[in-house]
Amino acid sequence: MKFGFIFIIVLTTVSQSFHKSIDISKSPCNDFYDYVCAKDTRSISNLTFTKMNQELEILKPNVTIENNGTFIALDKIVKLTRVMKWCTEIEVLFTGVFTVDYFGDLHSENKMIHSERYTAVVSRLKEINTTMANIFYNALHANTEILQQMEIPISSKNKFLHHLFNTLKTNAINELETTTISEAAKKSMKKGIEMSKVYFAFYDFNNITVYKEAKLVYETEYYRLKKWLSPKDLTNPIAEKILRLGAIDASMTLFAKTISEYDIRFLFQAIVANPANDGFQYLNNNHITVITRNDLNQPEKAIADTIFVTTHEIMHRVYPYGNFLMNSNVTTAALQCARREVQMLGDTDAVKPISGWFNKDVAHEDVVNIMAMRMIMKMATIKSTNEKQLKEALETIVGGLCKQSERKNELIPHHNPLETSLNCAVRQYPLFKTLYGCRIGDRMFAKHEEFCKPFGDDVKVEDYAVKSSSANKDVGGFFKDLLKTSKSFNFTYGI
Repeated sequence: MKFGFIFIIVLTTVSQSFHKSIDISKSPCNDFYDYVCAKDTRSISNLTFTKMNQELEILKPNVTIENNGTFIALDKIVKLTRVMKWCTEIEVLFTGVFTVDYFGDLHSENKMIHSERYTAVVSRLKEINTTMANIFYNALHANTEILQQMEIPISSKNKFLHHLFNTLKTNAINELETTTISEAAKKSMKKGIEMSKVYFAFYDFNNITVYKEAKLVYETEYYRLKKWLSPKDLTNPIAEKILRLGAIDASMTLFAKTISEYDIRFLFQAIVANPANDGFQYLNNNHITVITRNDLNQPEKAIADTIFVTTHEIMHRVYPYGNFLMNSNVTTAALQCARREVQMLGDTDAVKPISGWFNKDVAHEDVVNIMAMRMIMKMATIKSTNEKQLKEALETIVGGLCKQSERKNELIPHHNPLETSLNCAVRQYPLFKTLYGCRIGDRMFAKHEEFCKPFGDDVKVEDYAVKSSSANKDVGGFFKDLLKTSKSFNFTYGI
């Protein structure tokens, strides 16, 4: 669950199947995340694919690349604007820094001459290490390998997931309508939500042939450019980086022709994010990877995971994108509340957090988790006929997000620990203490006056009560009903 940009790429293969020892003594009122995850029976698909930090040798294509004996200077082998474009996208992945004005002259009448631009390129490329330079080629390898193993039916658009995304956007807009924030603020936030597009990783445009072709284009362009460099230029420390950036440009040109609906920069980010099981917003587009972290035999958990992560990203249109649209007293109070909650839960955790893990500057992530949990559980009330079904829905959501084979309270760059933040969101779910009988003194018990107010409005517990009066035999019918809906789109979630 990441806002804005991908700040880091997971440098390990997908989680291996992992069996936890079940501790039945775990109490939902003490640690809900541990309570649910101790019972987690998922079997994660055991996929193997290229590590994102691996130094791969670029395969030589079986094509003839000729050179008539002349060479092209290193500063002219690839257009400098293209070099800077992909350099910037790589920096976004690793640092979160996005620079539009590559050469500092977009808003200046004094345009840089070529030599000055090349000096700027050299300076930027010195900051890119081997892992950063290799990241896209490794992603092409990894995506191809994953698609090969998953054997997903080829699709150009998954209608069910897009229907789901539109449903969540509608619910997010409905959430805004019920608040007392200004009409101008509502209008602006709603516009941002409505404009947001979605790219569901391997379910959209998952033709493995396209990935193989893009990989071949990368390899061909790399060796074509290399053939035109003089032996002296090839010894230049930045030559390899320029060659790889040039190869990225050729490969992404192919992707852009095949997947024309999305901005080419967003496609780049999504392709690299796929093996990382990631979720993020970039250029008003939401990217959600929904396959490798879930048990495909338990699709309701996969749907719950997707719904929560997607809702989280949608709600970022409010925090932090919409902060400036609301009264500063409201946003300040909401962030302070989230900080208080996360720090309290972290400080009282059975496994003491690493000294200094708490970061008050990323509280917007925790506010958004609270908002997402509340919105989804409001949706669940419509399909639930009793509190048992609401409990099942809540446990299914968190169960789809359980980390496997990772130590507790693992640091997450630019986020507070996942389990701590999720506990915060659950504790802040207004009906939680009632559903599980939590009492004052329990770690997960929250008084009504302790509920965070993201929009500044008082929390109405009755909004989260059961709404359905029709018979529903399925416990947790909300997610099972969604699965039934998926069949109307002739698609089964999973493989």
